[in-house]
Amino acid sequence: MALARGGGMKIIAIVFAVCAFAVAVFATCWALSMQEPDVVSIGGLWVLTLTLVVLVCYAYDTNSIARVTRDRWQREGVLGATYGMVLTGENGGEGRTMFQIRNPSNLIVHARVNCNFRLYGQPVKAGSLYDGEERWVVFPQQDSQGWFTVESLLRQGAKDVEDLCRERTAANRKVQLTMLLELEFQDELGGHRNLPARHHYFDFVRWVWIPHLGESKASI
Repeated sequence: MALARGGGMKIIAIVFAVCAFAVAVFATCWALSMQEPDVVSIGGLWVLTLTLVVLVCYAYDTNSIARVTRDRWQREGVLGATYGMVLTGENGGEGRTMFQIRNPSNLIVHARVNCNFRLYGQPVKAGSLYDGEERWVVFPQQDSQGWFTVESLLRQGAKDVEDLCRERTAANRKVQLTMLLELEFQDELGGHRNLPARHHYFDFVRWVWIPHLGESKASI
């Protein structure tokens, strides 16, 4: 899109310059064909023509620089934004999970976080900031941090940490409590980026959220 706009502006500048020179040449030839050509007027016409062409070229260059700067800001705004997730507290506790959005750019970034939590396949919720219902606002070169607890997710299925620890087996450990993390970033200039959805599961023995490191061919 940006390349198309840049190419269009370049064509307009070239067409304008060609037309201006064509008009100047035609006017010069017409003036010289007269018995007493006005040399001063002809010179003034060429000065005006060259001035207009220079101004158009200057405007094109200025527009190109502004477009490149804007594109760079957009890339830095959404490409630099990242997330972090750290479990705090003791094993077997409430499982407080600190969730952080980092914005190293000079732009305000809005983030939409949808964790898609499931307890044994049934959806459970952690709150509007984690269920995609409310956007995070992350100011330039700052981090925004919130938290949710594993315990609050389990209560929605009438479970507690002890239940999940007792029920954990080698076969079901990856499906007890899961997260399909979807992240969407947008900066104040309209830059937009969606990260691929990332699967996680909570391991009640290691006491940590574990992300899937790969993806199947079907999801590519």
